[in-house]
Amino acid sequence: MLLPACSVLPGTGPTSDSVNGHATTGLRSNTALPYTLVDISADTIGFLSQPNIITFQGAFPDKRPKPQQVAGVGDVLNVSIFEAAPGGLFTPATAAGARPGNFVDLPPQAVDQKGSIYVPYAGEIPAAARTLPEIQQAIVARLRNRAIEPQVVVSLNQQHSSVVSVLGDVNTPGVLALNSVGERLLALIARAGGPKFEAIESYVTLQRDGRRVKVLLSRVVHDPNENIFIRPNDVIFLTHEAPTFTALGALNQNVFGFNSEIAFDVETLTLAQAIGKSGGLNDNQSDPAEVFIYRYEDRHFLEKLGIDTTKFSYDRIPTIYHINLRDPSGMLLAAGFQMRSKDVMYVANAKVVDYYKLLTLINNTAATASNTANAVTAINTAEKTKW
Repeated sequence: MLLPACSVLPGTGPTSDSVNGHATTGLRSNTALPYTLVDISADTIGFLSQPNIITFQGAFPDKRPKPQQVAGVGDVLNVSIFEAAPGGLFTPATAAGARPGNFVDLPPQAVDQKGSIYVPYAGEIPAAARTLPEIQQAIVARLRNRAIEPQVVVSLNQQHSSVVSVLGDVNTPGVLALNSVGERLLALIARAGGPKFEAIESYVTLQRDGRRVKVLLSRVVHDPNENIFIRPNDVIFLTHEAPTFTALGALNQNVFGFNSEIAFDVETLTLAQAIGKSGGLNDNQSDPAEVFIYRYEDRHFLEKLGIDTTKFSYDRIPTIYHINLRDPSGMLLAAGFQMRSKDVMYVANAKVVDYYKLLTLINNTAATASNTANAVTAINTAEKTKW
């Protein structure tokens, strides 16, 4: 009688038996995910206390002070040609008085698909990937034997090749032209209207030459070395993504039966701080000797710890870190261990808790049976008294 009654009990969804029994097809497996277990100890804390922070400076180690501006296909250039005396190739004697300085301005020249511009009497001049002074010298070299001591001034009229795309969570995303002196990352973000969210809640991704690197914006703001020079055709993308960790298990934050995703609110967070943000360990439930941090770790990092990674076929290796807070030095180790965004912190129950749960279940079952028997007896007594 009790088993069919289970189908009418309240619930938030289908039971596991219902899901398994009604599947048309599926792929089931009993194979466990392989992982490595690392104790947080005096031997490993030296590695684990260093924030594993990806940096722009480390990913794009360009030691030049700033990139030189060069012309590119699609750019429009102004070309002015000067001669030392009237009556030359570009400044006839009859028009010398009308053009003080003996110069002529050519129509704006666009760099064509071949990377060249055309200058009368000089022909095609290679311009793409050249600086403006180099283009000037090339034109002078072509005109030296034709014009009277020629001098050339080349300036940028319109820029279409040296541009940067700034996208994502900025106030005015778009394509921006780089100025001639070179611009740094934060200057481009400012020109795009600035970030929509706080720097601690924003990541900036820089894409260059097919490579993408993602760094917390607040780190770029606080570290001048991360405010690197931007190159033409770079793509800057801002995303709203506050660094967080998930707190599970026997924590005071979870005494009401819910688990939490908690924001760092700082650039770097230690395990001790994470435990504090989670309300601390539950004194009636937790086992301080069994605190775990789950993450996917880089193969090369684990090799530095002395772990054999040959049994793993991929570079991102499932890793569980274990710390014993019953050890007097455990809190010191926790104060050095660096958390990472998307880490999962789990505090196991003390073993006695399972026995307590079992005893509670037995007690509740016995009480239910006793109450049911008493109710039946009371009903029978009432029936006999009535008749």
